[in-house]
Amino acid sequence: MKYELLEGGIAKISLDNGKANAVSFELAEEFMANLDRAKAESKGVLISGHVGIFSAGFDLKVMATGPEAADKMVSQGMLLLEKIYSHPQPVVASCEGHAIGMGVFLLLVADYRIGALGEFVLKLPETAIDMPFNATLRILAKTHVDALHHSRAIIQSQGYSPSQAATIGMLDEAVAADQVQAIALAKLAELCELSSARYEENKLFIRAEQIQAIAESLHGSK
Repeated sequence: MKYELLEGGIAKISLDNGKANAVSFELAEEFMANLDRAKAESKGVLISGHVGIFSAGFDLKVMATGPEAADKMVSQGMLLLEKIYSHPQPVVASCEGHAIGMGVFLLLVADYRIGALGEFVLKLPETAIDMPFNATLRILAKTHVDALHHSRAIIQSQGYSPSQAATIGMLDEAVAADQVQAIALAKLAELCELSSARYEENKLFIRAEQIQAIAESLHGSK
């Protein structure tokens, strides 16, 4: 991963894990540490991937090693989603390519998502690859994917182009590929101009039910 503190107090966290930008235990762990750093020294967070691919999801090489390693990786990934989703500062995601599985969920937990127009696919393939949605993923998918597309996106594993994804909740905007980063930074700067105290308060209020349900699924009742 790469962490940069940009002008204007923007923390940019870039996924960088091979060609597929796969989410591993180590990447999730480093990502969470970078979020803590951003909280301490920045005003807002920009999450980016590679040009051509945001993330293809969990690391299939780890999945193939057996259930123990896979469960450990997935559990760490869920903790990462929880941490991004409840992060008090503005979080904008810039998607310059494909987003598959966990890659889509990394978009859904952001506050605002900007994607690149092009021959890219955003998809939740769990049904197609015989992988269950755990409680955290169900909560996020059901909350943020437009209800009219629950059957197609969640049950039937339909893929969406960036322009289509912007109509169903996977993205908020789909823009020209060479404009993604500039527009994402401008949007984040705009959000960072808002009252930080009220932003955190209102974000956590709006997401309170989902945050509590995710916490209970990951940590048990408190």
